Amino acid sequence: MKKNNTYLADEINLADIAKSIWREKILILSISIICGLVGYLYVSFKPQEFRTEIKIKDPHIHFFQTYMQVVNNNKNDCSAQFISDFKLYFLSLDNLQSFLDESEQFDNFKEYLKLRNISAKKYFVNKIGEVKVGNLIISNQFFLVFPKELNGDIFLNNYVEFIKNKTIFETKTNLKKLIENKILFYEDNLQKAKLINLEKPNKWSTNEYVEQNTSEDLFYKGTQILAQEIIFLKKLLIKLENEQFNFNIILDKPLNFKINESNKLTYFQLGLMFGLILSFVIIFFKSLLKNN
Repeated sequence: MKKNNTYLADEINLADIAKSIWREKILILSISIICGLVGYLYVSFKPQEFRTEIKIKDPHIHFFQTYMQVVNNNKNDCSAQFISDFKLYFLSLDNLQSFLDESEQFDNFKEYLKLRNISAKKYFVNKIGEVKVGNLIISNQFFLVFPKELNGDIFLNNYVEFIKNKTIFETKTNLKKLIENKILFYEDNLQKAKLINLEKPNKWSTNEYVEQNTSEDLFYKGTQILAQEIIFLKKLLIKLENEQFNFNIILDKPLNFKINESNKLTYFQLGLMFGLILSFVIIFFKSLLKNN
């Protein structure tokens, strides 16, 4: 008998709740729509942000092929170092700041930063980086998040060229140091070879380039081979000074798209759900107050 009474009470309660919801349908609908509109308007009036992405390509190894024997025998080393340096420089906030300071463009963005009293370094924290899908980094693809005051596609395109030129300059500087050190190394050993009068080497061919690291091995080359090496390296140094490493690094040009646009519907739906829950809570408390 007790079970039947409980069952009937539950049926009555459910019926009462359904009637209350139907009675308050205007309230529920109104609150839900209002909350949905608040969510939609929040995104609409939120400062607009856009995103652009750019894909770059690695320099071909033939750009560095002439200099491989100075570095080592691995033809990929210079190219790999260039790629590594490029990514490091690209993601540097200091380089972003330097690029913007040196650029004669982007006055609107500079004014935007000035009004907010923030530096480019501060603004671009977490707004520039490598494109990821989940936890997987997409090779050689970078993104930029920016406000409407900045032409992000132009900014990113020019910034890539700026970083390419900086990386080329650093690469040439490092190669120059390596070549100059080799020249000094060979000149020093040429003097030593002359002192011990190794004029007729029989261990090494004068037409063969052999990389050796010890003075003893270099002595066997004799003065003629050492002199040839020095001449070759000096010519290589002149070639490097005039080297442009001119190549197009941009594979896919950047395109802008609005970040907030896709969020408007989502925020409207979330607002509706919040409004629905809120209206039920209001109805519940109204019922409690009425019963009391």
